[in-house]
Amino acid sequence: MTWEERKSIKIGDLVKWIGFPGASLPPSKTGPNQLGIVIKLKKSKSILGDSQTRLDVAWGDGSFGVNIYPDTVEVVNEIR
Repeated sequence: MTWEERKSIKIGDLVKWIGFPGASLPPSKTGPNQLGIVIKLKKSKSILGDSQTRLDVAWGDGSFGVNIYPDTVEVVNEIR
């Protein structure tokens, strides 16, 4: 996923877990196997002043992901 695509994630987008970039474990071992819906976007500043975005996702198995890095999900279907 490119930086532009990650920046464009919106509430309501359908996403799938792709795991942490460069991780040695496959995504099926590190996160949910179901699709999820982005329910909240959080933008904050790091200690260094960089802008950071985190996501809250409601997964298809009924679990919730909180403060997920945008790099760990892929948009399957965008809300319009």
